[in-house]
Amino acid sequence: MNERAAPPNSAMWTPGRIIATIVVAVLVATIGYFMFSSGRSRVAAVPDLAIPGKPAEEAKNALPDFTIPTVDGRTIKLSDYRGKVLVIDFWATWCGPCQQETPHLARIARENGARGVEVVGLHIDDRGKSTQQQIRDFAKKMGVTYTIGLATDEMFIAYLGRDEDTIPQTLVFGRDGKLKAHLIGYGEQESHVLDEAVNRALAGA
Repeated sequence: MNERAAPPNSAMWTPGRIIATIVVAVLVATIGYFMFSSGRSRVAAVPDLAIPGKPAEEAKNALPDFTIPTVDGRTIKLSDYRGKVLVIDFWATWCGPCQQETPHLARIARENGARGVEVVGLHIDDRGKSTQQQIRDFAKKMGVTYTIGLATDEMFIAYLGRDEDTIPQTLVFGRDGKLKAHLIGYGEQESHVLDEAVNRALAGA
């Protein structure tokens, strides 16, 4: 014979316990909201930053001119890209939003290369989690034809600061070398903002 569950004891639900339950529920909901919000992508404020090289040397916050090794055995410097619209993306092969953004960056490079747009993907130092061969395989799979460099922690901090370690982070610099847009994470909003930032930079805005 099956036993039925005993009916709840209404005496347990005193006014004090009801209030306490509501408070706990509100706290849990609030914590959950902030945990969810902190992981959402967003468009950051644009500080006065510029890639190195004249006339960026005159900028208030010109960045160091790092020598960057690439996965195809070359080295590049960001000053090499003065006079072009430069899109820099800090990313990693295992990052989900990075995987979503990569085809978009490949399209930007493919469709706008003749107009003076260069895309440089800077794979973060993930302590060996991704080998250079894995990075090359990922790039081939995604149809990446733009340059992929290997970023150091020093480079990451110099460009993005110490307070934000989310990836991907995408920076758009104009022909004058100055930062035009800074995107953190990747989603539908950032997709539109990235295209608009590249078009504005090409127009000289």
